This record gives sequence, C-alpha cells and structure tokens, in this order.
Amino acid sequence: MMGFVLFTDDEELGALNLYSRKPGAFTETSELAGWLLASHAAVAFSSARTHAQMEHAVATRHVIGEAMGILMGRHHLTEEQAFGVLRRYSQGNNIKLREVARLVCAKGSLS
Repeated sequence: MMGFVLFTDDEELGALNLYSRKPGAFTETSELAGWLLASHAAVAFSSARTHAQMEHAVATRHVIGEAMGILMGRHHLTEEQAFGVLRRYSQGNNIKLREVARLVCAKGSLS
C-alpha cells in the first residue's frame, strides 16, 4: 500500500491510497508516479471546489439582487435600504441571507 496526502498550500483535501495484492509491488518509480498523480489530483480537486463555490456565490448574489428589487419596487426603497431590510431580517431571525432572499422571491415579501 502507498498513501499520499492530497494538499495545496491552503488546504488538505483528502488522500490517495494505492493498493497491490502482491508484496513489494511498489518501487521508487511507482512512488514517484504516485506523488505526481497525487499532486495533479490535489490541484484538480482544489480547482473544482473553487469553481463550485464561485458558481454558488454568483447564484446567491443573483437571488439577493432579485429580492432587493422586489423590496425596492414594493416599498419604494433604495438599494441600501432594501439590503438593510434583508440583512436585519436575516440577523433577527437567525436565517442565512440567501434564504431570506429566496423567501422574498417566492412570496414577494417577508411576511
């Protein structure tokens, strides 16, 4: 068995474990190949995670903007005031801001 930690400068992402049914199957060359594979896998996993987080952030930003627009139109608020309403409701009710925004988008209001 050979095990490699999948990591970047910022985080540990998991492990890559390679197994053989035969004792002594792994050589120095296979260890080097394992390190190279683990390095590439860590970079790929980290990049995929960052990409997924960015997509989620963009989607969340869109929902919050839509909710702000609904509040602005219904209550004649400025952008800052509408965001303040969402933020205060979020903090006062211990609900994530994106969930408050989804509520406004679904119901058209906070009540």
